[in-house]
Amino acid sequence: MRSLLLLPFVGLAVSAQAQFNVRVQIAGNVATVADNGTIQFNAEAIGRPVDAIVSITNRGTGTINITRFELTGATDFTTGGVPAPEVAILPNEGFAMNVKFTPTSGTRATGTMRLGFTDTPPPTPPGQRTTNGTLTLNLAGVAPEYTFTYLPPPSGNSTPISAGGTIAFPATAVNETGTATVVIANRGSGAGSIGSIRSTGAAFSLTSLPTPPTAIDPNREVRFGVRYAPTAIESSTGTVGIEFVDRTVTFNLAGSSTGSVFSYEVVGPPDTPLQPNASIAVPDVPVGEKSQITIRVKNTGNADGRIPAINVQGTGFAIADAPFLPLTLTAGQAATFSVSFSPTTPGRATGRLRVGADSFDVVSNGLGSSLSYNFIAGPVTTTVAANGSVIFPPVAVGQTSSVRFVVVNNGTSPAAVSSVGVVSTGTTFASGAVSLPVSIAPGQSTSFLITFAPTAVGNLTGTLRVDNASFTLTGFGNPPPAIPSYSFSGATGAQQPATQLAVGLALTAAYPLTLNGTLSLNFSSDVFANDPAVQFAVGGRSVNFVIPAGQRNAVFPNGQTTVRLQTGTVAGTIVLSPTFASDGGIALTPATPDTLVLTVPQTAPRVLSVQVGSKTTTGFQVLVTGYATSRQVTSIDLTFTAANGENVPTTRLNIPADASFTAWYQNAASAAFGSQFTATIPITLSGEVVNVTSLSDTVTAVSATITSRAGTSNAVSANIQ
Repeated sequence: MRSLLLLPFVGLAVSAQAQFNVRVQIAGNVATVADNGTIQFNAEAIGRPVDAIVSITNRGTGTINITRFELTGATDFTTGGVPAPEVAILPNEGFAMNVKFTPTSGTRATGTMRLGFTDTPPPTPPGQRTTNGTLTLNLAGVAPEYTFTYLPPPSGNSTPISAGGTIAFPATAVNETGTATVVIANRGSGAGSIGSIRSTGAAFSLTSLPTPPTAIDPNREVRFGVRYAPTAIESSTGTVGIEFVDRTVTFNLAGSSTGSVFSYEVVGPPDTPLQPNASIAVPDVPVGEKSQITIRVKNTGNADGRIPAINVQGTGFAIADAPFLPLTLTAGQAATFSVSFSPTTPGRATGRLRVGADSFDVVSNGLGSSLSYNFIAGPVTTTVAANGSVIFPPVAVGQTSSVRFVVVNNGTSPAAVSSVGVVSTGTTFASGAVSLPVSIAPGQSTSFLITFAPTAVGNLTGTLRVDNASFTLTGFGNPPPAIPSYSFSGATGAQQPATQLAVGLALTAAYPLTLNGTLSLNFSSDVFANDPAVQFAVGGRSVNFVIPAGQRNAVFPNGQTTVRLQTGTVAGTIVLSPTFASDGGIALTPATPDTLVLTVPQTAPRVLSVQVGSKTTTGFQVLVTGYATSRQVTSIDLTFTAANGENVPTTRLNIPADASFTAWYQNAASAAFGSQFTATIPITLSGEVVNVTSLSDTVTAVSATITSRAGTSNAVSANIQ
């Protein structure tokens, strides 16, 4: 730090703000500071310096000379680069100095820099004098300061810890967990940042970790968990490291585990050690007799062990001489039990012994006749055990493959096969004829054929049972061949509205499977209005069909080879598209199916009928019924026929109808009628009669036509009675 002590100021005091422009640059950030303003230093850690470059420029018109420099306040601030007193600073010139903040604690530090100066004006105008002033800049510095505590399980009492200290876990049972919460608190004056957090030690892991980097403001804290999960009886050590900007804080981890460990042996002589999941051989025994072995279980751990159950699964196996359960063995204590085998059928027997959480395979042989099984697929013979799988060659849906199943007696006495059965969905698997019961002499065999006829794609299974032996039948159904191309018959292209059309569907070649299909109708209106009348004659916009195996033509309801559909009265496009599937539900529709496209063009309106109603002595109503595929009518023309001898001055009447029909077709109620309408036109007559008694009798008939932008309709007449 450099301090200057010069002579007292002489002259008038001036504003430092008016004389100087002060710019401060800290780590690429630049700001302008006013006189008596504050330069803020935000340190990342205690002892980690922050440098500021303070640039001071003379914005006045006179020459500036620095007469005094003072730095007061916290010693965490130091300066460098203060100009010597003799240096003159001309207008628009300046100097730069360095201010460094090196925090020694997390407490907020403050200081003040004062620059005394004189300002000598230019020689003109005369009479001006040298003035003096002071530029004051305040300094403020903050830094984070961390403390560490942890909350051990199970009490959760907060425990302070320093770097290099140990987080100790209480004794924890094997396969259970305990979690300590680590608390990082920022007790400093500035914001800090936490980087990655890592742990070592196989029994330790971290939970609820913050995402690095994690900001931690003053008087705030961050928490995470350290989990201890021992899997064996042992003393465990590890570390947890927390990365900060300037250092990595490491804590030691220590834990110990307790639990029971069971060891097993087959009681001899000699005694034979036994490991969990090993195989235990029970002595072979003739069918109808019994053999057994004794097993000793011992607790070799450091805590009481509990065995809730001892059981064995497998035909012919049983537990004998078992202790009372549940059984608690103290450390070093042992108990015994026996596994017996009483075969009811000859051959190899397997089972599963479970002692608490440990399990063992048990095996033995029932002496007598013994059956083995194999199947022959093509030139390959495969041996299969009971509960094994019989695998068929893959075949396409609609075709078949087969295997020959062989039963061999490998025993020493005749064996009888009394039942053979196949259980499957539908007729996927079926067995050939077998003459039962059959006696198989030692060393001899019997066989039968099993057929696989898939009705679906993918893995298909069934079950074969030979007496008490069960086998899984497995086959893969390949997709059936793609269907041939197809074509539509009957109506094509543009069609008249309000008509019924017949269409048919046929394959170009016969297909070996029966096909179930749906013909769907989609209507796309040209005038933004659907027409519910566009549908199949049997109702709805979809109809089912069947193409029998070996045939080409689609058969629709009622045994018809065509289906009729209605074109409706709205201009648009009708698209017919089919889907195909096998009897088993396999989708066979091509990826881009061919469709039949029919169009109903926008044409001139059509009058279906003209009726006269509500006749009075001075008038009547004309009811005009028709349709306009464009759903638009501009006018209605009425032509009247006068009675003989009567003078009817107006025989043709043009009625503008665009607004009325637009309102009708935009009304939701019109959607149910497509483009159909009935227009009611009241006619009122005036004048003199000659040969008739009323004005309404002067007209004997009326003819109507309808006009739209697509043209003019046909004319339809009605007599006036």
